[in-house]
Amino acid sequence: MTDAHRVWRHTCARIVAGGMTIALASVPLAAADPPAVPATTLKTAVAKAAATEPLAARSAALAQPAQTEPALAPESKSFFKTPLGLAVIAIVGTGTAYAVYSAQHDRIHSSAR
Repeated sequence: MTDAHRVWRHTCARIVAGGMTIALASVPLAAADPPAVPATTLKTAVAKAAATEPLAARSAALAQPAQTEPALAPESKSFFKTPLGLAVIAIVGTGTAYAVYSAQHDRIHSSAR
C-alpha cells in the first residue's frame, strides 16, 4: 500500500467522522422537551390588547404625521465626506491598487494570461 492511499483513506475517515459529529450534535437538542409556553386564550389576548391602549388614541396617532422625525437637512454631509466614508474609500483604493500591482508583477508569465 502506498503512502498516498493511506493519506487519502485517513483524510476521508476524518471528514466522515467530522460530518457525523456535526450531524449528530443536534440530536440531543431535538429530543429535549420544548419549553413550556403558557396557553393564551382568545379572551385573555383581547383583554390584554384592550388594556394597553384605547383604539381611538391609536387611530388618531396614525392619522397625524409624526412630528418627531427630523427631516434631512440640506447641509447634511455626504457619506463619503464622513470619516467612515473616507476610510472605505482608502480601503477600496488600496485593495484595487494592490490587485493591479499584483497582476502586473506576477512571477508566472504564461501565455494564458
